[in-house]
Amino acid sequence: MPNQEDRYIIPSVIRALQILEAFSFTKPTYTNAELARELDLNKSSVTRLLYSLEKARFIKRNQETGAYQLTHKAHQVGRVYIKQVNFHTVSMPVLEELTSKCQESSHLGILDEMQVLYLDWVESNQTVLLASLTGKKLPAYCTGVGKNFLAHMDKQTLSTYFKNTPLTQYTAQTITNPKKLVKQLKQIKKQGYAVDHGEFQQDVISVSGPIFDDTGNVIAGISVAGPAFRMSNNVMEQEVVPEVIKAANTISKRLGWNVE
Repeated sequence: MPNQEDRYIIPSVIRALQILEAFSFTKPTYTNAELARELDLNKSSVTRLLYSLEKARFIKRNQETGAYQLTHKAHQVGRVYIKQVNFHTVSMPVLEELTSKCQESSHLGILDEMQVLYLDWVESNQTVLLASLTGKKLPAYCTGVGKNFLAHMDKQTLSTYFKNTPLTQYTAQTITNPKKLVKQLKQIKKQGYAVDHGEFQQDVISVSGPIFDDTGNVIAGISVAGPAFRMSNNVMEQEVVPEVIKAANTISKRLGWNVE
């Protein structure tokens, strides 16, 4: 027997929200045809919905590519959600435990305009310390947190990223060859974590794990960083990597991700 409350459902509203939900950090742009295929909707229906969302200023169309992307209005709604969930409240106990176990500083960051924005930080009690990155933006391609985001992007979005992002050589270890970086990103996605081998800051190594939301999209990253003389391969593999993956999974589950 049909639910009596279903009579209040407006199908076009549901479909419009499905369109907004399709956009993610790893797939921030869509064409009309892509959305129709993704959501299994009639292309003419998608056109009308996109026109309405554009008029409401929740999305905008790139005149050159024809692709749509979210606007600041969608970002405002997202900020309300983040304040409700409170990344800080969810992540800080996990960051504190991670720092305690690894004896190195830990960070949590998100992707903002294709750069990593660091939101939280817990300092270690080591005598040689790294500076906090909280509030700073760093390139995605040469940081652990950023490479996790790139590793989960679809091919088209990643291709657009490389096209629009100059791969600057920050250190001798920075990977500036897109083909070499893509190969590494495939391995990162497969293994479930990323390592920054002094690629942005010389002699600073970090291990990062992706944080997923309830739909399986990467929405943040957690990392442990320390000087190279303390972050040996053995320490990373035996101590840091397992703890980083565990911490990332813990935050993901608290945000609704169903770990398989």
